[in-house]
Amino acid sequence: MRFDELEKERQRNLTLAQEKFSKHISVIKNCIDTQHEYVELFVGFLQHRHLTQHGDAEKPIFSAVIKSEIALYSSLILTLDGLHGSGLALLRSVYEALMIAKFASLRKNDNLISKWIAGETIYFSNAILKKIVTPELKELKILWGALCNVSHASIYSYQVLTRFEDIEKEIAANLAILIMLLGCNFHLINKHYITREMAYLAKEYHSKEGEFQRRRDAAKIAVQTATIFISDQARQVIREYSRVWQLAPSISS
Repeated sequence: MRFDELEKERQRNLTLAQEKFSKHISVIKNCIDTQHEYVELFVGFLQHRHLTQHGDAEKPIFSAVIKSEIALYSSLILTLDGLHGSGLALLRSVYEALMIAKFASLRKNDNLISKWIAGETIYFSNAILKKIVTPELKELKILWGALCNVSHASIYSYQVLTRFEDIEKEIAANLAILIMLLGCNFHLINKHYITREMAYLAKEYHSKEGEFQRRRDAAKIAVQTATIFISDQARQVIREYSRVWQLAPSISS
């Protein structure tokens, strides 16, 4: 298709997607906004490890939280424009960042963190997935496989059709994955980005009494509302990510 034809199709797709998926878009935007407000409460604590108790895990955790916000937004915009293939490719890096960040939080001295900080290659399945003993990550692994398929120049990558009527299911699928990852992102923020020490300081010393509780509740409710629009299988992805992980004794990666 010519550029002007693609542009015309994109604008049409956006109009139709906003009409068809208005409720999905609304809950996704609310998740992004409330999670940002929750995170924003603690930005001043970063790089003060004597206050946060993050250790070396701070960098991959903070990177995941901040970069995921932008990547999720970008994926949403592309998806609504009907460019679901490009939008889906972005979600693989969000998934990977979420998994690495939680792993790093649980095992603060693992050499995986030093590799990540140095920008070295991390073989994700061996370094992360195979080291999580419990719970069984059935749905998380299925999602990982699907995201990997679309991230390479394979039969599954990108897209051929751009007309809304031909790609409506793919748009819906992307929106569901966005909700899944936002659910996981809330867990990362609430349980791993915000440590007990940070929560205590926010509760005791914030100028507005109850601000910590208000922002946390708003982000939690936003996720709960969003998950109404996805299947139980998709909700299981969030449950698996949010459970307590038991890691294998070996820390070599």
